[in-house]
Amino acid sequence: MINLFITDDHAIVVHGIKQALRVHSDIRIVGGAGTAARTMELLAEHSIDVLLLDVQLPDQDGVALCKILVRAYPKLKIIGLTTFSQVSFITAMLRNGAVGYLFKNTTEEELVKAIRTVYAGEQYLSSEVQQRLIAKATRQKKSDKSFIPKLTRREKEVLDLIMEEYTNQEIAKTLFITVSTVETHRMNLCTKLNARNTAGLVKNAIKFGLV
Repeated sequence: MINLFITDDHAIVVHGIKQALRVHSDIRIVGGAGTAARTMELLAEHSIDVLLLDVQLPDQDGVALCKILVRAYPKLKIIGLTTFSQVSFITAMLRNGAVGYLFKNTTEEELVKAIRTVYAGEQYLSSEVQQRLIAKATRQKKSDKSFIPKLTRREKEVLDLIMEEYTNQEIAKTLFITVSTVETHRMNLCTKLNARNTAGLVKNAIKFGLV
C-alpha cells in the first residue's frame, strides 16, 4: 500500500486527484494540506510514502519546502505537481530532492504511473517535462562540445532505453540483464555524463550528441 499525501491549496485540484485515485486499491490518500506549515505538522503525525507537492503555496514556495522535507524525511518521495512549466522551476525542484515532476493537466494514467514509479525508488518525469528539458539542452548543445564521453555498447543501449522512459525493471527485461546491472550502468552513465539524475542524463546526452 502506497501512503499518499497531497499539498495543494486548490480544493478542485485535490478533489480531482482523489476522484482519479479512488479506484486504485494500492494507493491510499492519508491526508492533505493547503499550506507548507500544515504539511509540516501533518507529516510528523503520519507515515507518508509519496507527497504530491504544489510549487506555489500561500505561505511558502514548494521549491524551498521540498528541500526542507527531504532533509527531514529522507525516505519521502516528492513529486512536484504544478502549472509552472518553466525549466527553472523543474530543475530547482529536482535539485532540492524531488524525484518526479508533473503538470496539473496530467492524465489519471500518468499520475498513477508516476506515484508507483517513485514509490519503487525511481525518478519519474512526464513526457512534457522531458521535452522541455531536452529543448533547453538542445539550445545549449552547441555551447559545450569540447568533451564527449565515451560509452560502452551496453551503456549506450541502457541510455537509449532511458530516453524512451523505460524503468530499470523494463530495461532489465529488454536487455536480459539483472536490475542491479541496470542500476550499475545507470550510475556509470551519471558519472560519465556528470549527471545527478534522469533529468541530467537526458539533458547531457542531448548536449553531447549521444542520442
